[in-house]
Formats: sequence, C-alpha cells, structure tokens
Amino acid sequence: MSSALESAFAAYQRGDATGALATLEREPDAWRSRPDGWLIRGVASRALGRVTDAESAYREAIALYPDYPDAWQNLGNLLAATGRFAHAADAYEHAAQGRPTAAEKANVLVLLAGAAFSAGEVKAALSALERAVALAPESGAVHNQLGKVLWELGHTQASIDAFRKVAHCAPADALYATNLLLVSQFSETATEPELSALARMAAERVEQGVPAALKESFVSPAWKPGERIRVGYVSSDFRVSAPGFFIDSILAGHDRSRFEVWALATAAVTDELSQRMRGRVDQWQDVSGMSAADLTAWARERKFHVLVDLNGFTGGHRLGVFAARAAPVQITWLGYEGPTRLDGMDAFLGDPNVTPDTTLDCYSERVLRLPFDFACYAPPSYAPPVAPAPSLSTGCITFGSFNKLAKLGPATLELWARVLGQVPGSRLLVKWRHADQAFARERIASALAGHGVAGSRVEFRDASPHPDMLAQYADVDIALDPTPFSGGATTCDALWMGVPVVTLRGHRFASNHTTSHLQAAGFPELVARSADDYVAICVRLAADIPALERLRQGMRAQLSVSPLCNAALFMRPVERHYESLVRERVAGLRALEP
Repeated sequence: MSSALESAFAAYQRGDATGALATLEREPDAWRSRPDGWLIRGVASRALGRVTDAESAYREAIALYPDYPDAWQNLGNLLAATGRFAHAADAYEHAAQGRPTAAEKANVLVLLAGAAFSAGEVKAALSALERAVALAPESGAVHNQLGKVLWELGHTQASIDAFRKVAHCAPADALYATNLLLVSQFSETATEPELSALARMAAERVEQGVPAALKESFVSPAWKPGERIRVGYVSSDFRVSAPGFFIDSILAGHDRSRFEVWALATAAVTDELSQRMRGRVDQWQDVSGMSAADLTAWARERKFHVLVDLNGFTGGHRLGVFAARAAPVQITWLGYEGPTRLDGMDAFLGDPNVTPDTTLDCYSERVLRLPFDFACYAPPSYAPPVAPAPSLSTGCITFGSFNKLAKLGPATLELWARVLGQVPGSRLLVKWRHADQAFARERIASALAGHGVAGSRVEFRDASPHPDMLAQYADVDIALDPTPFSGGATTCDALWMGVPVVTLRGHRFASNHTTSHLQAAGFPELVARSADDYVAICVRLAADIPALERLRQGMRAQLSVSPLCNAALFMRPVERHYESLVRERVAGLRALEP
C-alpha cells in the first residue's frame, strides 16, 4: 500500500472520512489504478453519506479486480441499505465466493440470506442459510438468521429450535437470548413462567454488559411536590409502526402543566407520525447514535424523575440504560408482552386482562394495572372512510387476518377451519409480508385443507404500505384473531375500519391484547371464552349481513368516544401512578417493593 493510501486509510480509521478523501484527492496517481484505493474511496464516501460516489468507487474496484470480496461485500451493504435487495444478494454471492475460510463465507451468506428474504426470494434465502450451516455449524450468527427467516414465515417451532441452537453456540450474547425469548412468545405451548425464565436469561445478558462502576454512580435528582415531573420515553418506534399508534396517544394525553415530557428516539426515522409526535412533547432528542453508557450519562445529566422503556426486548431497545439505572423511577410498558426481569426496572404497566393475578409471580417489577386497557390507540390521520361490508355485494362472508404469519400456528388454523366449515361459502383473506410466497402459502393452505377447507377459499396477499393496508379492510367482513398470540395494533386498525374482530381469551399477556382492546372499545360480546364460543360468535355475525353492516358503519363513532381512543382519559391513571412512584422514590417516603 502506498504512503498516500496508508494515510487515507489511517484517517478513515480515526473517523476522519473527510481527511481520507482529501488525502486521496491530493495524490490521485498513487491509487487510481489500485482496487484497494477505490475501496478506501468508497468506504470514506459512504461514511459521509455520498452514496452515489461510494457505489461508483466500489464498482471501479471490482472492474480492476473482479474477484475482490471486500468490494463486493461493501457494495452489497450499500445496495441493501438503499433497498436494492435483489442486487445486494447478487453482490454478496460474489463476496462469498471470494472469502478464503468457511467461517468468512458463512458470515457473508448470512447477509445474502437477509437481502434475499427482503427481496421476496425466500427459497434463495433458505438455500444460502443451508450452505452457511454446512460451512459453520456452530456459528451463532448463522442459526440466528435461520431462526429469523423461519419466524417470519410462521414456522415457529423450527425457529425456536434454531434460536436454541444459537443459545448453545453463543450463550453470553444478549441479542441471541432476546430472539429466543421473542419467538417463544409465538409458541402454542409456552407458559408465562417459562417465558419469564427466558426473560431473566436475556436480562442477565443485558446486565452483564453494564460496568459495575456505572451502576454505582447514580445519584437521584431532587423533586418537591408541586414541581413538574420530568418523564422521558425511550423508544425506537416514534414513527408509523404497530407501537407508534399507541405511543402517540401516550404523548398526546399528558397534562403538560404537571409533566415535562421528553421523547428519546433510539431510531433516526422521520415520517408523518413522528412529525405529529414532535408537537406533543416538550423536548425531542435523537439518541440513536449514543452508546448505552453515553445515553445513561446523558439521561442522568437531564435529571429525569421517570424514565419509561417502550420497547421491552424488541428491536432497538436500550435496556442496558435501565440496567445501569438512569432515573430514580424506571418503568417498562407497551413494547413487549411481559416482564423484563431487569433488577433495575421498578414497575410494569398492564391491565386486568393482560396481567391477571395468576401471572403476577412471573414479574420482578411491580405490576400496576390501568383501568381500561394497557394501551390507547391513536387512529391514523390517513385512514380512508369505512367501506360497505363486502358481503353486501358478493353475497358471501369474507373472514380476514392481517396478522404476522408467525401467529398463524396449528391451533389458530384449526380454529379458523372450524369457522369456515360452519359458514358455508365463506372465504378467508390472509395478508402479511411474504404471505403470497409458496413457502408460507403452502404451509397455511395445507393445514386448512387438512381440516376440510379447500384452497380455492383462501386468498393470500403480500404486505403493503399502511394506508393501502387499511383500505383493504374493505374486502373483509369479519376479522379472525389468532391464538395464543392475539393482535394488537392490527386489531385496532380493523376496528377503526369498521371490521369486528373475534378473539379467544387466553392465559398469557400476549393472548389478551384484543380482549383488552375490545372491552375498552365497548364490544365485550366479541370476546370468546372457549373455541366453541369463538366459532359461535363468528357464525352469529355471519348469519345477519344487514346487522353486520350496521355494526360496521357505527363502529368508528363508538371507538372515537371510548377509552380505547381517548388519550386524555387514558393518561390520567398513568400519571397518578407516575406521581405515586416519584413520591416514593424521589421524595424518599419508602423504597419501591417488588
């Protein structure tokens, strides 16, 4: 490597991408004929956000050295980051061929599988993972990616098996332990105590990453009765997302005369909903670039009285900040269906349906129940008007589910087959990401066929942007909720579009999202206590199309005035809990008890 290239590379490694490019510009003859020179130009350009320049540089490097794996891999990373997943997969294939060791090839195949899956090339993704497993059978990264793909396609048990293999290969990794926990929520046999034990395993991995000195250096801020309570919400979902429409209500419903509200965004995403949220808070802070230690120190300096985790163990979480103790009162809420089991998490917000007395022993946090629902829904501003029931024109009932494929397990499909069997001529519409792919479609159609439902009665649709997805509820008469993992925002979307949702009450937090939402909305008659009851409710609704249409057209007005959509009403009990906890902790009345 020439001295110019060495200097440019050293500048890049120091984080000085501008300096790296300046060095190259000063001595172009030293590197323009070298593939590694173009590679350095590419990575420095990308670091500065110059995507076009970076791509051109990578391609120049490849033109000079067609088998250059570093250039191919960096090109693949750039293409994937800009949404060109099929081209990224092709670039990763070239990179894998050029890697010298089995482990290196396997790592690139993991990237290839992710890009191929995002491009809708499910068979290519699975083929890449099969090759990766053969090359590196003890790689946690390989089994983790396999588990993620199987999870997305709804092969829950196979996904759990893959994540268990991950836990064996990398027992100390917090991310891998978290994925095993998350996918186990979709199991039809997992119990709340078993999920709690997996949560504790994931929490221990998180806590192990926090230096003891950081935990010990926390100093509680002062607070006096009558002062505004400073509350910070930590989330990656201040945007259009399933949690986002619940978070919007939290921010909108706060009494800002008594609470100083901060949004701490761990993902730098801007869209219509995030813009709306910005107007609902006193302070908006992008903390996506901060490490856990830096964010902990930053939050302590702002002297929050209450810090609220809105992710749980889901993607983008910052539970390390809560493990380190960044505020005197730390609460987890909304993002994950159960306890974090972190030693530093003080409280958990639930409701009588999702956190019944029978599950309280599973929580290390103090469980605080809200009176109406554990969440409040803020309807999208772009939702189209409620359409007429499709059965009015088709003459047949269309049942539908827009839930994750991972929720459509054997028990759910058997239950839905019973419903379709009791409603002659009825159809089922299944819509989710890659639902129209053969690997997913065949699993669902085969299970239904095993219970007597012909494939011609089932339609599969891929995911679509949220406004279009809402519009497609015009094709659904009655929504079928899955079990044991019920719908959340999907249920609320359906109700807002005038589509009644029938649910089966269960014994776990994740089983009762829809139960809470229906009761808060004023539709308790749609909550079944048994499978037979579930089928009977569906049959009753389907038997009277004019009544179904009246229910449909009146549903949005009822939701609008219900606790499910009344942010101010919903937030008053939340704020009372905050005040009580702050008085205990900050005013020093007594320590929080588990």
